[in-house]
Amino acid sequence: MSAEPNTPNVNDVVGTYLKLRNQRELLEAQTKDKVDAIKVKLQKLEAWIKEQMGLQGVNSFKTDHGTAFLSTTDWAQVADWDAVKQFIIDNDAYDMLEKRVSKLAVRGYIDKNKVVPPGINYGTKIDVNVRKPSPGGTKDELAK
Repeated sequence: MSAEPNTPNVNDVVGTYLKLRNQRELLEAQTKDKVDAIKVKLQKLEAWIKEQMGLQGVNSFKTDHGTAFLSTTDWAQVADWDAVKQFIIDNDAYDMLEKRVSKLAVRGYIDKNKVVPPGINYGTKIDVNVRKPSPGGTKDELAK
């Protein structure tokens, strides 16, 4: 029994999927180059505005086109986890830690104990992935 003419088959759907994904990747690459060029120009303009603010001793410029202003963003990155951990313990500075758990450690606990640790919501998401064939052919083609 053959498939109806309008009934999709897996081979055609995978082919269409890969064609569309390749089109998307090409567009994203083209767009990325254009966006990166714009980002470079924006960084130069921001540096000029910041320099002008410094020279004029102001924190903002109100113009007919909009307002430019300075904002401060803090960041912290661990360079030496052992030193940070010891500092936190020695100084009772547990407020420096964020409240989250390692998904790998939770998965390991679940695998070992067959139960989710108390107080944790855990889930698994299954996605469909599509890979283009390798240059040597597919497994099925190689088995022939």
